[in-house]
Amino acid sequence: ASDVYKRQIKGGAALEQLSQIQHVAFDKTGTLTVGKPQVTGVYPLELTEDALLTLAAAVEQGSTHPLAPPRGRAAPPRGSPLPAPRALRAGLGSGIEAEVDGKKVLITAADKFPSQALGQQISDLEQAGQTVIIVAVDGIAKGILALRDTLRDDAKEAVAALHELGIQGVILTGDNPRAAAAIANELGL
Repeated sequence: ASDVYKRQIKGGAALEQLSQIQHVAFDKTGTLTVGKPQVTGVYPLELTEDALLTLAAAVEQGSTHPLAPPRGRAAPPRGSPLPAPRALRAGLGSGIEAEVDGKKVLITAADKFPSQALGQQISDLEQAGQTVIIVAVDGIAKGILALRDTLRDDAKEAVAALHELGIQGVILTGDNPRAAAAIANELGL
């Protein structure tokens, strides 16, 4: 990563200004983390785990929305065929939605779809550094998926090197504050 930054800095004045930096802001996803969240927990309501995963995988097909687990990571364990989604729509800050087998399925951040039945479980998962998404069918929560992105191999080393230089770091993210805090604590940010 340091070779990339060296190529982008031109001229002695720019290098001299770098010596005055006291704080660095890092984007979390893809910079400090790998950017490929893994499903770490499946918590269905009124459905089986496989049914919940099938709905989520059907909606995320072809989506590049940040809430969509990368293709195949939300696939049902038995590899059952996925229904084809129709009218796929990704809304800024509102998740992704599609019609699956005649039902409107929404995948969205937990804070965008408050659920009293899942509130404590969501809070516990987020406190543990998980990103929690709700899977809703026709406006009713049917379960949650917990996701976690792994730290990049060089993230701790890079942050430690900056600390040795007296430079403090902060994380910028659209993730929930508790999950962001867990990553920040792990890195000393």
